[in-house]
Amino acid sequence: MSNLPDFLVIGAARAGTTALYSYLSQHPQVFMPKTKEPNFFAFEGETLACEGPGADFINNSVTRIADYHALFAAAPPGTIRGEASPLYLYAPEAPARIRKRLPQARMIAILRNPVEQAFSHFLYATKERIEPEPDFTAALMLEEERLAAGWQPLFGYSRFPRYAEQLGRFFALFPREQFLIRSYEEFQADPATVLSDIFTFIGADPGFAPDMSRKPNAGGVPKNTLFQDFLMKPNPVTKAIGYVVPKERRLRIRDRLAQLNLKRDDTMPDKARAILQQRLEGDIRQLETLLGRDFSAWLA
Repeated sequence: MSNLPDFLVIGAARAGTTALYSYLSQHPQVFMPKTKEPNFFAFEGETLACEGPGADFINNSVTRIADYHALFAAAPPGTIRGEASPLYLYAPEAPARIRKRLPQARMIAILRNPVEQAFSHFLYATKERIEPEPDFTAALMLEEERLAAGWQPLFGYSRFPRYAEQLGRFFALFPREQFLIRSYEEFQADPATVLSDIFTFIGADPGFAPDMSRKPNAGGVPKNTLFQDFLMKPNPVTKAIGYVVPKERRLRIRDRLAQLNLKRDDTMPDKARAILQQRLEGDIRQLETLLGRDFSAWLA
């Protein structure tokens, strides 16, 4: 259909996809819907009843094709349409659904060291005040129990970043030339070059230079948990503000205040690192074979 996307950012979560969405949105030849992460191909046609903290993220996903079409209704003629939903890489049904609706779509994946990705997911959930367990090692041991109880996929910290398994599902259905895959480390070290590659890949002017001064969506541990709860959880004050301040501006203010209330804590417990390396080493080795790249640094 003419108003469906030409390309998808399929992942990975906590690998710069929010920043990439922002940079793509700035390109004059590209249209990205205001709704980031509609998750349509992860849950198309499903009745969603996710449980646990932060379940609304899943339950508010777009599941009807008419609603998905509507996301792109405002795209100017001739623009290159895209969207970013990192759940597509994770969701087992997403590749087949994408193939049915968008067989020619170009797909972009930024892959982060899965051990670091898992810890970053924990810090993000801590910042958002949806992770009730303050100890990352303990949270890793709760994965199976939480997922069995219907909690959202984020809480499967060591399940989420199994890139070889996930890309294998895509590669079984699509030719490799429909994918552009870069590492998070490459994106961090030289974002201008990676963006130029992405713009070229989707057919946009590779010379466009977006404003990259803002670094969105960082995680961390709150300095004051009560203040973070006030910012992140529904309450009468923030509800009242919502009536007079536009949502986009309100979320920018909220996120700015939340960032100021964070203390950066990037030190993963040694025990947690050992658990993650043991759980993920097999998939990392398979990824090396799948992509023909050396990822041994991810296990250092």
